[in-house]
Amino acid sequence: MRPDPGRDLLEARLASMTPDARARISMDLRARGLALVWDQLDRAGSLGPVEQALFLIDRLYPEMPAIHREQIHRRLQTEHDAGTWRGPQRPVPMRADSGERVARPLTDAAARRS
Repeated sequence: MRPDPGRDLLEARLASMTPDARARISMDLRARGLALVWDQLDRAGSLGPVEQALFLIDRLYPEMPAIHREQIHRRLQTEHDAGTWRGPQRPVPMRADSGERVARPLTDAAARRS
């Protein structure tokens, strides 16, 4: 994986911030990263629940050892086959300023069920 050219600038900026400001930036970057990988999953097309989870894991943890990934794959497949796991759930966004959960808008499918 290529080093991010902006990493040094970000680290210098973070070092000059208060702990609360660093925490807000961290939450914001995490939320943006999660939104990005879920958007990529949406554009990836039709995947089964286990494949969706592996797609997300591969993007969130690109340096994960292959053996660990395979262990996760086996466990998720076993749980899915047993009916105890249905697939990854999109996280509810959090407000960077307060840490409170942001209400998700109803999807078309959820609106039809109401």
